[in-house]
Amino acid sequence: MSIKRIITTAAMALLPIAAGATTFVVPAAGAGPGVNGSQWQTELTLHSTSSTAMTATLTFHDSNGAAETASVSIAPRATVAIADVVKTRFHRDSATGAIEIVVADAFARKLAVASRTFNVSENGEFGQDIPAVNVDDAAAAGETVVLAAPSNVAETRFNAGLYAATAAAIRWELVRADGTVAKTVESTYAAGTQNQYNAAVEAIFGLTPADSDAVLAVVTKGTVIGYGSSINNRTGDPTFVPGVETTSDIRVQFLGIDSDLDNKVNIADADHDGVLDAPLSIYTSSTWPSTFRIIVDGNQVSYELVTPNAEILLSQDGYVVWKPSVTTATTATVRIRVTADGVSDVITIPIAFK
Repeated sequence: MSIKRIITTAAMALLPIAAGATTFVVPAAGAGPGVNGSQWQTELTLHSTSSTAMTATLTFHDSNGAAETASVSIAPRATVAIADVVKTRFHRDSATGAIEIVVADAFARKLAVASRTFNVSENGEFGQDIPAVNVDDAAAAGETVVLAAPSNVAETRFNAGLYAATAAAIRWELVRADGTVAKTVESTYAAGTQNQYNAAVEAIFGLTPADSDAVLAVVTKGTVIGYGSSINNRTGDPTFVPGVETTSDIRVQFLGIDSDLDNKVNIADADHDGVLDAPLSIYTSSTWPSTFRIIVDGNQVSYELVTPNAEILLSQDGYVVWKPSVTTATTATVRIRVTADGVSDVITIPIAFK
């Protein structure tokens, strides 16, 4: 080995090895006055099970995106409790947002995050735990986040919100207790933004809430963390409402795939869940690319790849042209956002390579 190679190798050995990071998000935290004389604050608690010290980077996100950042050192097996964190660490007297918590991957399973947001009143403290969510577990395009609103709207108000882990598009749906869809609203959110809707039914839909409403966030692009909160009007006591991730039947009339280009459906979506009923076969080593057509019933239809792929060409009349690189993978999944007559949904096409 040459002396130059020896010196270079030794120098490389002295360089730090780049490490990944894990991100957790507390989707709602706040400080300041609220409705009916309520006064809110959030306590954030971090506990380490590691035998070595770690550092967590905290960032406050509001509707404008990332704002103030703070660094927290946690000693081995220690607990750090940060009272009124939005005010004391992010210097906000009145604000609502999400707290992003980033640690090195080595500590991802050695950090316990807890948060409590509570109302301070003359009758005492009334609070709720708001769990931290690993950003990798955020609801993705094709999933629906269900937020169960109060069963008694005369006594309880309902707030809802979301944190957009990536740039996202949401179809909000207000579903009454009998299954009637009262209204739908399409909204987009920039990456890293947090938006809370106080009196959510009125704020999102412009309608009067009814007992046992369900607020659905249908994710048609990006990834989000949804949440809700039901607050007793008399006591100011909140109850956290988790966003429950589900899949649902789609509203776009996705008929299936025409793989022979003869204007006939060869593989259908018979159960109308947005997922093709059988995999579509695609060649990986052919001289010519594979071409197929998405068949959707609608007058004005547009298409967008949920995850862009440089190998895939997607036309606005639903034709897909794809010559995949030779790969060891035997299957894949293509997700496409389809907008038909003003309604957007995500369709999923399972692929079997041959």
